[in-house]
Amino acid sequence: MALINIDGDPWLTELDACENLSNDIQSQLAARNRENQLSREYGVLSGTVRVRLKQLGSELEQLQRKLGLISNTLTAGETERRQRRIEALQSKLIQLQRQFTYVEPEATRTALFESDSRADEDDEPALIPSHSSYTVGDLRSQQIRILEDQNQGLEALSQVIARQKVLATRIGGEVDRHNDILDDLAQTMETTDGRINRETRQIDTITTQDSTWGYWTVIGLLFVAIVITGIL
Repeated sequence: MALINIDGDPWLTELDACENLSNDIQSQLAARNRENQLSREYGVLSGTVRVRLKQLGSELEQLQRKLGLISNTLTAGETERRQRRIEALQSKLIQLQRQFTYVEPEATRTALFESDSRADEDDEPALIPSHSSYTVGDLRSQQIRILEDQNQGLEALSQVIARQKVLATRIGGEVDRHNDILDDLAQTMETTDGRINRETRQIDTITTQDSTWGYWTVIGLLFVAIVITGIL
């Protein structure tokens, strides 16, 4: 369910900005994948996407911290919905990082490693055209960055899972507290019901006694009248 930005909520505005940034990154990745991996355009787009991925990760961390600061002003349901939106963007960030580090197709990846192994011997890789500005060092640096990005993605995924575990634990605690409250309420209602029944029985007893006393009074008066009449 999408959240509605009511009265210009700054937090929701930043969330929308993060979503727009993730969509821009997705578009740039698609444009990069249409370029030759050894072309200048591919390198420029890769650099731009790398910077924006770090920007998106930083902004999501800031959103997470700000949500913790304002959570006491929100309902539990609203806080949970916002947390889910953040986690959805964090999951998308991980997917974008994987797309960024993906080197298409498998044959190209194999040829690249073979080129690096031959470069150790003659320092003239066959896969790098003479007109390309890329060197063996550039390719090795790119491989190192790919591994670093993968590690960052795994770390981000681990943090998301840890937060989900904490959230599930909190929800479980809330459910337990609500169950305790319901048990106390049921016990209180049972006690109150017993008191009401006792009071009702006492009222019935008093009412019955009052009715019987009136009858006996009438009978006594009639008896006295009969006696007096007999004497006269």
